[in-house]
Amino acid sequence: MGVNLRGTMFALRRFVPFAIFWIILTSNDPGAWLPGLIAAGAATALSLHLLPASRATHVNFRSLASLAPGFLWRSVLGGIDVAWRAFHPRTPLRPTWIRYQVRLPAGGPRVSLGSELSLMPGTLGAGEDGDVMYIHCLDSNQPVLEAIVSEEERIARAIGFDLGGARD
Repeated sequence: MGVNLRGTMFALRRFVPFAIFWIILTSNDPGAWLPGLIAAGAATALSLHLLPASRATHVNFRSLASLAPGFLWRSVLGGIDVAWRAFHPRTPLRPTWIRYQVRLPAGGPRVSLGSELSLMPGTLGAGEDGDVMYIHCLDSNQPVLEAIVSEEERIARAIGFDLGGARD
């Protein structure tokens, strides 16, 4: 009976953050170590069940960190845009729906894209059906489609996923 070193390392990479989180929550109280081991083990088992190693995507943390400034900037712009539209008496609203053919793999990458789109000024990721994501936008004159493509490309780079060349 051989040990699956690769699977063990994958599980360990999931377990360690849960354990560290527990230690932080309990201020490293030695009395909480045993319950923490059990909780971190259960969280690891659940995470491996929900997202097995075979379906997990590799994340480049440097690329992922590079998304943070844009994410924060779009959050601020989105908040300002919504506040301006809420308080302006003649806000120009030209709402529309966009059906976008997503190229990212299902799961976390698509959830990230939907979350990112919901922070962009005047947009809301409103669900998906297969490989189609539905985005509601408040102003059809804004370059929303270009922004969606750009965000999808940025997320793909962060997870090391090849989108397959030019957009149709």
